[in-house]
Amino acid sequence: MNIYIDSFLTFAKIGAFTLGGGYAMLPLIEAEVVEKKKWIDPKEFLDLVAVAQSAPGVFAVNISIFIGYKLRKIPGAIILTLGTILPSFLIILLIAMFFQQFKDNRIVESIFKGIRPAVVALIAAPTFKLAKDAKISRYTIWIPVVSALLIWLLGFSPVSVIILAGIGGYLYGRFYTEDKKAEQEDLSVLADEAARKAKEKEKEVKKIQAEIEEAQRQKEKAIKKEAEAQKRIEEAKVKAAKAQEEAEMRKQEERRQKGEEPSLFDMFDPRRARDDND
Repeated sequence: MNIYIDSFLTFAKIGAFTLGGGYAMLPLIEAEVVEKKKWIDPKEFLDLVAVAQSAPGVFAVNISIFIGYKLRKIPGAIILTLGTILPSFLIILLIAMFFQQFKDNRIVESIFKGIRPAVVALIAAPTFKLAKDAKISRYTIWIPVVSALLIWLLGFSPVSVIILAGIGGYLYGRFYTEDKKAEQEDLSVLADEAARKAKEKEKEVKKIQAEIEEAQRQKEKAIKKEAEAQKRIEEAKVKAAKAQEEAEMRKQEERRQKGEEPSLFDMFDPRRARDDND
C-alpha cells in the first residue's frame, strides 16, 4: 500500500476513535507508528513527543506534523495532519448540528459520565509509559513532581516550566555531562592501557611457553640421540667381541699350521693315535 494512503488511514483511525484529546492519542499512535508499522523507533518517538509538547498549538496536530515530516517531509506532514483532524472535524460537525436535540437526553448524559473516567485512564497510561521511556530514576523523579506542583498548585504557565526545564537540561548537559564524559574518557584510556598490558603479558606467557616447548623438544632429541649412541656403542662392543673371537681362532689356526698345536682332526685321527702308542 502507498505510504501516503497507509499513513492517512492510520491517523484517520486514531483520530476517529480517540476521546480525550491529544494525550489520549499517545498509546494508539505509539501502538501503530512504533510497534506495528515501525516507522519510528521508541527513543525518537519520545523526542518527538517532547518537541510536540513544547511547541505551540494543539498537541495532536503537532505530533502528526512531526511524524509526517519525519516520514515524507512536507507532503507527509500535510497528509497526517488531515488524517488526524478530518474525522474529529466531521464528528464534531454532526454533533453540533444535532446537539440541541439531545443535549438534555439522560442516555447521552449517562454515556458521557462513563466516558470521562475512561478518558482519564487514556491520558494516565501514556504518562506512565513516557515516564518509563524517559528513564526517570530516583535522582530525576523530582523534576516531573516539581513541574506538576508548579503548574497545579502555584499556577505556573506550562510554557515557563518547559523553558526552565530546557535551561536546566542545557546546564546539566553543559557541565555535569561533560565532566562525566571526561571521566569516562579517562576510564576508557585506563581500560585500553590495561588491555594493552594484558596483551603484552599474554604474548610474554606465550613466548615462555614456546621456549619451554622448544626446550622439551631439544631434551627429547638429546635423549633420542643418547639412546642411539648407546645402541651404537653396544653394537660396536658386539662387533669388537666377535672380531676378537675371530682373531683368536685365526691365531689358533696359525699355531696349528706351524705344528705347535694339533688340530682337532689330528687329535681324533687313529693313525696318529697308533704312532703315539708306538
